[in-house]
Amino acid sequence: MCRLLVLLLLLALPVPALAEDRPRAGLLWNRSGLPATFPLVVRSNQGTDHVLYVTDPEDRAPVMAGYIRGGEVFRLLLPPGEWRLRFASGRDWQGGDRLFGPATAWTEMQDNVDLKVLGIDRRRAYVITLDDRDGATVIAEAREAAECQLVLWDSYNREWPDDFPGTSDRDRGLLERRPDEPRDDARYGDRVRPKLRYVERDYDFYRKRHGALLLPLLI
Repeated sequence: MCRLLVLLLLLALPVPALAEDRPRAGLLWNRSGLPATFPLVVRSNQGTDHVLYVTDPEDRAPVMAGYIRGGEVFRLLLPPGEWRLRFASGRDWQGGDRLFGPATAWTEMQDNVDLKVLGIDRRRAYVITLDDRDGATVIAEAREAAECQLVLWDSYNREWPDDFPGTSDRDRGLLERRPDEPRDDARYGDRVRPKLRYVERDYDFYRKRHGALLLPLLI
Protein backbone atom coordinates (compact mmCIF):
# COMPACT_ATOMS: atom_id res chain seq x y z
CA MET A 1 0.00 0.00 0.00
CA CYS A 2 2.85 2.39 0.86
CA ARG A 3 4.53 1.69 -2.45
CA LEU A 4 1.31 2.55 -4.30
CA LEU A 5 1.03 5.87 -2.46
CA VAL A 6 4.64 6.74 -3.27
CA LEU A 7 4.06 5.94 -6.95
CA LEU A 8 0.94 8.11 -7.06
CA LEU A 9 2.82 11.00 -5.46
CA LEU A 10 5.64 10.71 -8.00
CA LEU A 11 3.15 10.76 -10.87
CA ALA A 12 1.53 13.87 -9.46
CA LEU A 13 4.80 15.82 -9.34
CA PRO A 14 5.56 18.12 -12.34
CA VAL A 15 8.05 16.62 -14.76
CA PRO A 16 10.80 19.04 -15.87
CA ALA A 17 11.19 19.48 -19.61
CA LEU A 18 14.11 17.60 -21.08
CA ALA A 19 16.79 19.60 -22.87
CA GLU A 20 16.95 19.06 -26.62
CA ASP A 21 20.00 19.05 -28.85
CA ARG A 22 21.11 22.58 -29.59
CA PRO A 23 20.58 23.82 -33.14
CA ARG A 24 23.67 24.54 -35.11
CA ALA A 25 24.74 28.18 -35.14
CA GLY A 26 23.24 30.23 -37.94
CA LEU A 27 19.91 31.14 -39.47
CA LEU A 28 16.78 29.55 -37.98
CA TRP A 29 14.24 31.19 -40.30
CA ASN A 30 13.67 34.30 -42.43
CA ARG A 31 10.14 35.65 -42.92
CA SER A 32 11.10 39.15 -44.03
CA GLY A 33 10.63 38.46 -47.74
CA LEU A 34 13.77 40.54 -48.38
CA PRO A 35 17.25 39.51 -49.50
CA ALA A 36 19.71 39.18 -46.63
CA THR A 37 22.87 41.06 -47.61
CA PHE A 38 23.99 43.16 -44.61
CA PRO A 39 26.53 41.59 -42.21
CA LEU A 40 26.00 41.17 -38.47
CA VAL A 41 28.67 39.75 -36.14
CA VAL A 42 27.88 38.71 -32.54
CA ARG A 43 30.47 37.67 -29.95
CA SER A 44 29.45 35.99 -26.70
CA ASN A 45 30.80 34.00 -23.75
CA GLN A 46 30.93 30.24 -23.60
CA GLY A 47 28.25 28.50 -21.54
CA THR A 48 25.22 30.57 -22.49
CA ASP A 49 23.45 30.25 -25.83
CA HIS A 50 21.24 32.87 -27.44
CA VAL A 51 18.47 33.19 -29.99
CA LEU A 52 18.61 36.39 -32.01
CA TYR A 53 15.30 37.87 -33.13
CA VAL A 54 15.26 40.59 -35.79
CA THR A 55 12.01 42.46 -35.17
CA ASP A 56 10.01 45.26 -36.74
CA PRO A 57 10.50 48.42 -34.63
CA GLU A 58 6.82 49.37 -34.98
CA ASP A 59 4.95 46.24 -33.98
CA ARG A 60 7.90 44.18 -32.62
CA ALA A 61 6.95 41.28 -34.88
CA PRO A 62 9.97 39.03 -35.55
CA VAL A 63 11.00 38.71 -39.18
CA MET A 64 14.17 36.64 -38.77
CA ALA A 65 15.78 34.43 -36.14
CA GLY A 66 19.23 32.92 -35.67
CA TYR A 67 20.83 30.60 -33.11
CA ILE A 68 24.04 31.68 -31.37
CA ARG A 69 26.24 29.15 -29.59
CA GLY A 70 28.04 30.75 -26.67
CA GLY A 71 31.76 31.24 -27.23
CA GLU A 72 31.52 31.03 -31.02
CA VAL A 73 31.70 34.04 -33.32
CA PHE A 74 28.25 34.32 -34.90
CA ARG A 75 27.84 35.74 -38.40
CA LEU A 76 24.53 36.37 -40.13
CA LEU A 77 23.36 38.41 -43.12
CA LEU A 78 20.34 40.63 -42.39
CA PRO A 79 17.82 42.26 -44.76
CA PRO A 80 18.01 46.00 -45.49
CA GLY A 81 16.04 48.47 -43.37
CA GLU A 82 15.65 49.49 -39.73
CA TRP A 83 15.29 46.66 -37.22
CA ARG A 84 15.27 46.12 -33.47
CA LEU A 85 17.40 43.22 -32.21
CA ARG A 86 16.28 41.05 -29.27
CA PHE A 87 18.17 38.19 -27.63
CA ALA A 88 16.74 35.25 -25.71
CA SER A 89 19.45 33.63 -23.55
CA GLY A 90 19.82 30.44 -21.53
CA ARG A 91 21.70 27.20 -21.05
CA ASP A 92 19.24 24.33 -21.63
CA TRP A 93 17.64 24.46 -25.07
CA GLN A 94 14.08 23.11 -25.01
CA GLY A 95 12.89 23.79 -28.53
CA GLY A 96 11.61 26.62 -30.68
CA ASP A 97 8.49 27.20 -28.57
CA ARG A 98 9.92 26.92 -25.06
CA LEU A 99 13.37 28.29 -25.96
CA PHE A 100 15.41 27.79 -22.75
CA GLY A 101 12.41 27.08 -20.57
CA PRO A 102 11.42 29.20 -17.54
CA ALA A 103 15.03 30.35 -17.20
CA THR A 104 14.93 32.15 -20.57
CA ALA A 105 16.29 35.69 -20.14
CA TRP A 106 15.65 38.54 -22.57
CA THR A 107 17.69 41.55 -23.56
CA GLU A 108 17.12 44.09 -26.31
CA MET A 109 19.13 46.76 -28.08
CA GLN A 110 17.94 50.25 -27.20
CA ASP A 111 18.57 51.65 -30.67
CA ASN A 112 17.52 50.27 -34.03
CA VAL A 113 20.07 48.95 -36.47
CA ASP A 114 19.88 50.88 -39.72
CA LEU A 115 21.10 48.66 -42.54
CA LYS A 116 21.68 50.49 -45.81
CA VAL A 117 24.18 51.08 -48.57
CA LEU A 118 26.76 53.79 -47.86
CA GLY A 119 27.90 55.55 -51.00
CA ILE A 120 28.72 53.41 -54.02
CA ASP A 121 30.67 50.42 -52.73
CA ARG A 122 30.04 50.22 -48.97
CA ARG A 123 27.29 48.79 -46.83
CA ARG A 124 26.65 49.21 -43.12
CA ALA A 125 27.45 46.31 -40.81
CA TYR A 126 27.16 45.81 -37.03
CA VAL A 127 29.36 44.11 -34.45
CA ILE A 128 27.70 43.22 -31.12
CA THR A 129 29.31 41.82 -27.98
CA LEU A 130 27.19 39.98 -25.39
CA ASP A 131 28.44 39.55 -21.83
CA ASP A 132 27.25 37.75 -18.68
CA ARG A 133 27.04 40.07 -15.68
CA ASP A 134 25.47 39.20 -12.33
CA GLY A 135 23.72 36.21 -13.86
CA ALA A 136 22.16 38.20 -16.71
CA THR A 137 23.08 38.69 -20.34
CA VAL A 138 23.79 42.27 -21.32
CA ILE A 139 24.83 43.98 -24.53
CA ALA A 140 28.34 45.10 -23.65
CA GLU A 141 29.01 46.78 -26.99
CA ALA A 142 27.15 47.49 -30.23
CA ARG A 143 29.03 49.38 -32.89
CA GLU A 144 28.59 50.19 -36.52
CA ALA A 145 31.09 49.11 -39.12
CA ALA A 146 31.42 49.50 -42.87
CA GLU A 147 31.98 46.67 -45.30
CA CYS A 148 33.53 47.67 -48.61
CA GLN A 149 32.61 45.69 -51.69
CA LEU A 150 35.10 45.87 -54.53
CA VAL A 151 34.96 44.58 -58.08
CA LEU A 152 38.32 43.45 -59.42
CA TRP A 153 38.67 42.79 -63.13
CA ASP A 154 41.00 40.36 -64.89
CA SER A 155 41.72 40.23 -68.62
CA TYR A 156 42.77 37.09 -70.47
CA ASN A 157 44.16 36.83 -73.99
CA ARG A 158 42.45 33.75 -75.41
CA GLU A 159 42.96 31.78 -78.59
CA TRP A 160 39.90 32.07 -80.81
CA PRO A 161 38.10 28.69 -81.00
CA ASP A 162 36.68 27.42 -84.29
CA ASP A 163 33.16 27.17 -82.88
CA PHE A 164 33.13 30.53 -81.06
CA PRO A 165 29.63 32.07 -81.35
CA GLY A 166 29.48 34.99 -83.76
CA THR A 167 32.48 33.87 -85.81
CA SER A 168 32.11 35.38 -89.29
CA ASP A 169 33.12 33.75 -92.58
CA ARG A 170 36.09 36.09 -92.77
CA ASP A 171 37.20 35.09 -89.27
CA ARG A 172 36.75 31.42 -90.12
CA GLY A 173 38.97 31.89 -93.14
CA LEU A 174 41.68 33.36 -90.95
CA LEU A 175 41.38 30.43 -88.59
CA GLU A 176 41.97 27.99 -91.44
CA ARG A 177 45.28 29.59 -92.42
CA ARG A 178 48.61 28.50 -91.05
CA PRO A 179 50.16 30.84 -88.48
CA ASP A 180 53.27 31.25 -90.67
CA GLU A 181 51.26 32.08 -93.81
CA PRO A 182 51.69 35.75 -94.99
CA ARG A 183 48.65 38.01 -94.95
CA ASP A 184 46.79 38.80 -98.17
CA ASP A 185 46.38 42.41 -97.17
CA ALA A 186 49.06 44.59 -98.79
CA ARG A 187 49.21 46.72 -95.66
CA TYR A 188 51.16 43.99 -93.87
CA GLY A 189 53.61 43.10 -96.62
CA ASP A 190 55.29 39.78 -95.98
CA ARG A 191 54.99 39.89 -92.21
CA VAL A 192 53.77 36.69 -90.58
CA ARG A 193 50.09 36.81 -89.72
CA PRO A 194 49.53 36.48 -85.95
CA LYS A 195 47.10 33.86 -84.76
CA LEU A 196 43.56 35.16 -84.30
CA ARG A 197 42.84 35.78 -80.61
CA TYR A 198 40.34 37.62 -78.43
CA VAL A 199 40.31 39.28 -75.01
CA GLU A 200 38.12 37.76 -72.31
CA ARG A 201 37.29 39.75 -69.18
CA ASP A 202 36.29 38.26 -65.86
CA TYR A 203 35.61 39.75 -62.44
CA ASP A 204 35.22 38.77 -58.79
CA PHE A 205 33.57 40.51 -55.86
CA TYR A 206 35.78 41.11 -52.86
CA ARG A 207 34.99 42.61 -49.49
CA LYS A 208 37.08 44.42 -46.93
CA ARG A 209 35.88 44.98 -43.39
CA HIS A 210 37.57 46.66 -40.42
CA GLY A 211 40.88 46.96 -42.23
CA ALA A 212 41.10 43.21 -42.80
CA LEU A 213 42.56 41.53 -45.84
CA LEU A 214 40.53 41.16 -48.99
CA LEU A 215 38.39 38.04 -48.96
CA PRO A 216 36.27 36.54 -51.75
CA LEU A 217 32.61 37.46 -51.33
CA LEU A 218 30.19 34.56 -51.68
CA ILE A 219 27.07 35.74 -53.51
